[in-house]
Amino acid sequence: MKPKTKTSILALSVALAGGFGAGGAMAQTASPIPPAEPQAATVDDIVVTANRRSQNLQDVPMAINAIGGEALENKGIVDTASLSAIVPNLQVSSPYGKTQPNFSLRGVSVANEFNANQASPNGVYLDEVYLSARFAQGMNLFDLERVEVVKGPQGTLYGRNTVGGAINIITRKAEFAPLNGFVEGGYGNFNRWSLTGAAGGTLVEDRLAFRIAGTVEKGDGQLKNLFPGNPDERSIDNYAIRGSLLWKPTDDLSFLVRAYTGESNPTGEPPFVIGSGPGGVNPITGYSRPKDMGFYETATNYVGHNRAQASGISVTGKLALGAWDLISITAYDKGELRVDQDADGGPVDEFNINWYSDYEQFSQDIRIASDPSRPVRGIIGAYYGWDQNKTFNTYDFFGFLEGVPGLPAFDPPNIFAPPPYPGLFGGVPGVFSGFNVDHRFTQTRKSAAIYGDGNWDITDRLTLTAGLRYTRDDLELTDVSSTARNYAGVPQFNFIPFLAPPGSKCPDTPGCPSLETDSSSVTGRLILNYDVAEDVLAYVSYSRGYRSGAINGTAYASPTQLTFVEPEEVTAYEIGLKSRFLDRRLRMNGAVFFYDYKNQQLQEIVGIVPFLRNAPEGQVLGVDFDATFAATNALTFNLGFGYLDSEYKTLELAGVDLSGNVFSNAPEMTLNADAEIRLFDDGESAFIVRPNVVYTGHTWLSPFNDKNGNANLQQDGYWVANLQASYERGPLSIGAYVKNIFEEEYFSYGLDLRNSIGVDFLVRGERRTYGLNARYRF
Repeated sequence: MKPKTKTSILALSVALAGGFGAGGAMAQTASPIPPAEPQAATVDDIVVTANRRSQNLQDVPMAINAIGGEALENKGIVDTASLSAIVPNLQVSSPYGKTQPNFSLRGVSVANEFNANQASPNGVYLDEVYLSARFAQGMNLFDLERVEVVKGPQGTLYGRNTVGGAINIITRKAEFAPLNGFVEGGYGNFNRWSLTGAAGGTLVEDRLAFRIAGTVEKGDGQLKNLFPGNPDERSIDNYAIRGSLLWKPTDDLSFLVRAYTGESNPTGEPPFVIGSGPGGVNPITGYSRPKDMGFYETATNYVGHNRAQASGISVTGKLALGAWDLISITAYDKGELRVDQDADGGPVDEFNINWYSDYEQFSQDIRIASDPSRPVRGIIGAYYGWDQNKTFNTYDFFGFLEGVPGLPAFDPPNIFAPPPYPGLFGGVPGVFSGFNVDHRFTQTRKSAAIYGDGNWDITDRLTLTAGLRYTRDDLELTDVSSTARNYAGVPQFNFIPFLAPPGSKCPDTPGCPSLETDSSSVTGRLILNYDVAEDVLAYVSYSRGYRSGAINGTAYASPTQLTFVEPEEVTAYEIGLKSRFLDRRLRMNGAVFFYDYKNQQLQEIVGIVPFLRNAPEGQVLGVDFDATFAATNALTFNLGFGYLDSEYKTLELAGVDLSGNVFSNAPEMTLNADAEIRLFDDGESAFIVRPNVVYTGHTWLSPFNDKNGNANLQQDGYWVANLQASYERGPLSIGAYVKNIFEEEYFSYGLDLRNSIGVDFLVRGERRTYGLNARYRF
């Protein structure tokens, strides 16, 4: 079963054309649009720091999508999960709503893996600080300078866990300036309200400055829960605050201190479930979604929260040494995840999870960078990172069987036997009592690297970039234990350490496996770029990225399941062009790329236990394109297009040969288009309309595609249309918005749980929201 596509391409095209046409009609009649200004329309320059120094986007020989803070506000991008609406070849999904986003960049992703202790193959950086915990990456976006999405392996300046690319979030920080800031409030459907503000400026002239910003957002649940007495789910409950101080004791020395804290605590994200039996019936419980139940309705007996909290502090020091700058970035971050989910998605007490993780990390990056204006220039640096994840998970299985006459008081399924899984203690196949498992472990990772990157202007037009990085990672799993309990909470049986007294932990108990491993890699890049003409740059590049190995930490049924998966490697080849035409009114950037993907880490669920696996070989051939056209001072268009041809060259899961299958979460085509139409602008006030459409092509949600007889884990191509309008006068702006105008119904994530709880597990996409907001700048 797949949700129906209610909106055709033609309907959306007519809707957008109507918006554009309205602007044109007003311009031709007694239009309030003033005569053209003397200065012709141009596309604004964008400054990025993807190469660890400030450069014009058009001068960087890499595929980068950079979106300024004001543009993010205008497009309604308020969290990292929304970035896919404006970046081609980027998808964001999660089994837990926005709590732990999974970024898929050019097809490189965690696939359907959901463990909180694993690292993303796409690095997320907050002001150059790498965030190791994926649940720390679902942050609100507010008071930003910009977001940069750097595509392709970044194995030189960024390092480990950037085989797909890097997402750089650059906040607005303290600067020497008069007092400035803003305050903004909004209200929308589902009783959603928000308040955001910021202020900053100089405290001591040329010596001390500050900036502080904060946001709070709350709203009722967007998924109607029909279970009597239970609240609606997918609510909104967020807050975040951030501050920075800039101290410049001398003209050559500066220190920037940035600190933040934030929390998200919405009601849970129940799955949309389809039973594996005839007519969508769950063969274990007999439940199936009623035919008249709406797409955004559920009936879950257990409602928890998806709570994520994060905080941190960083100190960036910069010392000018003539032709060189010495830069040090020291950071400490910590946070916690609390996911409570009714994973069976129905009113029968079959399977609930409570996943709890606490993490902390420390990182130190120190580098020396030469004057960027020199013909030969470079960066040399060293990095050290440490992070620790303490996890406590509980799984509640088959509670509806507890107390059923004739069933044993405690008999979990023997997952080592073939389906239908007889009871571990000799029960009838497929008939076992309710039980729960508590599972604990501590994962510690250390990473050290040295790196260097240089640029050589061979001629006035030709430049060579070369970089190398050596990385070593050490990984350790300690305090591992897994105990089965009856529904009274009394320990009954120890899975890890196997048959040891409940409460025993690895590696303290004899017979536990070795849970330490290390990996290392040399990565780098070569880029040759040539100025074909003024405002036209062509480049070819080779780059290699590395994602560190991992331990299958969430395997809980036996010590033998605590297996190690090999590091990932992506070797990329790219040809790109960056250009501006028509007196800089038109900017067009594009790239063609090929990835050789080794040992992608993905997940297979065997019975009721998740396993990490390596996909030995895969490849991706793709295209990135984006364009901005300033047609007039009153009309600007943006277009982004992505194409992917992905394929597992070698992969076998559950005894099924998946060679030739398409990557999961890697749609063949993505497209985003938007416009800014100034229907009225007299220099003092303006009325602006911003329509936007996003297309996501057919997407497989599982590496199996349909080879295991399951056609549910896929999503047909779909369109989402959005619209924003605002009236601006001086420092005041009043606006209205609607997202997913036609309430397109689609899935963004899926898991095959047929052999464990009898269902396919699917996560719904975002539904229609609308509201009003007002902003005052000072």
